[in-house]
Amino acid sequence: MDEQTTPAPVPDLQHEINVLKTQMQTLEQRIASAERRQSQMPALPKTNLLSGSFLTRAFAVLGHYLVAGLIVTVPIYIIIFIIILAVGIGLSGM
Repeated sequence: MDEQTTPAPVPDLQHEINVLKTQMQTLEQRIASAERRQSQMPALPKTNLLSGSFLTRAFAVLGHYLVAGLIVTVPIYIIIFIIILAVGIGLSGM
């Protein structure tokens, strides 16, 4: 009973090693592909809308809202002023 037990058959282990090497090569290729795609993507803009602070984001949204409101209302007020000015000049000539 001094018989030594033999380890698992070598071909099975070699097959497992080959399978794992193949999987590792596939993962390395996927990582390289993902890194290439990421390097080609444009960086995120430097804006406070993407800030980690809630207050900074809130004030950025408020500022954008106010500017958008001015862009819409100022031309309307200019048109109304021109119309009132034209009507006033027309009435003063009577």
